[in-house]
Amino acid sequence: MEVKEIVNAYYQAITEGRFSDVTKYKSSDATYWISGQGSWPLGGWRTPQDMMNTFSLLRKRFPDGLKITIRSIISEGNNVVVHLNNHATRIDGKIYDNEIVVLMKLEAGLIVEEREFLDTIHVNDLFCGELEK
Repeated sequence: MEVKEIVNAYYQAITEGRFSDVTKYKSSDATYWISGQGSWPLGGWRTPQDMMNTFSLLRKRFPDGLKITIRSIISEGNNVVVHLNNHATRIDGKIYDNEIVVLMKLEAGLIVEEREFLDTIHVNDLFCGELEK
């Protein structure tokens, strides 16, 4: 698979809720970092187990799933920049709508590093904040 095909397949698995398939596209020792380290619960370096916990939280708070729209993918060799939009409706009706940029590195056809830049205040509110009644 080409680099862009791997990235598309990875995000398609997340959009379709096939979280166990995500591992098909990532190295077993892949690293993942989310902006806002130390300022909110999901910021900083994340382990694969942390990411599975985030997917579980996603299922609970957004039972209709997360729609990921890839706006662009720019690749140079094994380095990739992805601009995407995440959109979902939380169980209390609040809308999650976040523009995100992810820097990725791939090796041997697998994602080995991700660095995600997003609106940390918005995602913290929707993922970690109180549900409205």
